[in-house]
Amino acid sequence: MADNVSGGAVPDIGKSSGTTDLTGQSALLEGAEISVPDEVRTAPGVATRQSGRPKTMRLVRNVSGIALAPKRAVTWATGYRGRRVDGYCTTTAAEIAGVVDDRLPSAGVPANELFWIHRSGPALCKNDIASGAPTVITEGNIIVALTAVTSQATTSGRIANGNAATLAHVDAKIGRAMSSKTTANTNADVLIDLAIL
Repeated sequence: MADNVSGGAVPDIGKSSGTTDLTGQSALLEGAEISVPDEVRTAPGVATRQSGRPKTMRLVRNVSGIALAPKRAVTWATGYRGRRVDGYCTTTAAEIAGVVDDRLPSAGVPANELFWIHRSGPALCKNDIASGAPTVITEGNIIVALTAVTSQATTSGRIANGNAATLAHVDAKIGRAMSSKTTANTNADVLIDLAIL
C-alpha cells in the first residue's frame, strides 16, 4: 500500500509514516480513508481472513506528544477533526476518533507521524488493566470508552460494556463486542465490530 502522493508517504497498515513534517506535503494526506478486508497477518506476506467483512480505516497524525499504542481508543485534536488525534480517550462513554491500528508493533506510533485508525468493522481493542466489572466484556453487548485519569495513564484508551447511564450519551456507542472476556482477562484483546459516528 505504500504510495507517494503529493510528495508524502502513505504508510502501510501496521506501520507509521516515519515523517514528522506537520506542514509539508504529508499534511495533505491527513484524513484519507480506505476500506480493507478483515485479515490477520501471521507472517510477512501471509494473511488469513477473519470475518470476510471490510473495515474502514482513516489516515491521521499523532499530535499527542507521546507514542500511541495499538488497539487503544483515541480522540480528535481540537481544530483538526478528522485529520489529527491528540491522545487516548479518558472519559467514560466519550466520543472517540477511532482505534489505533491493531497491526502496529507494541511500541506504537511515534509523535507527529501519520498512521491508520479503525473507524468501522472488526478491530481489536484493549479492555481494562484491573480485574473487576469494567474488565468483563460480553459478546453482543454495546461497547463504550472507559474512564482514565489522564490521556497518558495506562488505563486510558480502553473499552468496557455500556450500561443504561453511559448509553444515554449520543456519542457513547462505539460498536458491539464480537468476543467475550471475564474478570481474569485483564489488558486483553477484545474483537469489536466498530461503528463510530
